[in-house]
Amino acid sequence: MQFSYQEKGTGEAIVLIHSYLWDSEMWRKQIDLLSKKYHCLAIDLPSHGKENFDLKKGYSLNDLAKDIADFIDEKGIKEFHYIGLSVGGMLAPYLYELKKDNMKSIIMMDSYSGEEGIEKHNLYFKLLDMIEEYQTIPQPMAVQIANMFFAKNNCNLENRNYFNFLNRLQNFDKTNIENIVTLGRAIFGRDNKLDIIPKISCPLYFIVGNEDEPRPPKESLEMSKLNKNSKYIVVENAGHISNLDNAKFVNKIFSEIFKL
Repeated sequence: MQFSYQEKGTGEAIVLIHSYLWDSEMWRKQIDLLSKKYHCLAIDLPSHGKENFDLKKGYSLNDLAKDIADFIDEKGIKEFHYIGLSVGGMLAPYLYELKKDNMKSIIMMDSYSGEEGIEKHNLYFKLLDMIEEYQTIPQPMAVQIANMFFAKNNCNLENRNYFNFLNRLQNFDKTNIENIVTLGRAIFGRDNKLDIIPKISCPLYFIVGNEDEPRPPKESLEMSKLNKNSKYIVVENAGHISNLDNAKFVNKIFSEIFKL
């Protein structure tokens, strides 16, 4: 699979995977920081960037992880640090099973490797069914979704990140919608991978916004307790997209982790 991506910098590789419904541009401030010393490869999820795909029915996170692993190989990257937010984080255990000897460290942000709880599962699948039926994301639904991603004080049109995301949600090309729905079902119908967390031997970090609604801090704390060598970090004044809500603090954390 030919992913669209952003690439910047030289040195040890850092692979970054963004949240569902976003794209690699989400990482702009982190890429600008990390690329001073590292080779950053920020990959777009299928149909989220410049490339559109025809995902098979029943496409899973396991399939996506294999496609990403193959793409990393195609790029000639032998060893890499991994940063994933939301579904990007969910992919970490899948990728670890495929490439544990190649992963130098893992940062899981605003994520959870367990199964989706029944209430959220039903809500998300209902939203996906509606998006599939309408072949677009209607404005009221776009607002509902956007409000899940940001800290409460940042859910306003004066916040450029919120404003841009709201526009993005309402302007997905119809040719991308079916694949976005397929990927959504893969995410929210994912397997329980909590059993992999204790097996991760490389440095492991769990970072989460204190106001993250879809993936509350208790989930990251639960995962951190499964791996005694991991670190658990809470980002204040941040929701689900913690790297945007409080980019300054996240970049401070990254500077410490990557010795910048």
